[in-house]
Amino acid sequence: MKDESLPLNIRIVLGLAGLPSLLLGVMLVITVVQSGLSDIGAFEVLYAVAGVVAMYIAITGRRLF
Repeated sequence: MKDESLPLNIRIVLGLAGLPSLLLGVMLVITVVQSGLSDIGAFEVLYAVAGVVAMYIAITGRRLF
């Protein structure tokens, strides 16, 4: 099997684009700790998960699909 990692420039762009989503994830964790799950919407969770996936791709260079 050939190593098919993404080029470095694509990984850097993904990492930079995923930073706001990752920051939202941190904010969601703080909100859960302070006031519970009732203040969090589904879109916010999906957006934060997209940031985690983007960071995973940026760090490892592997494609998920």
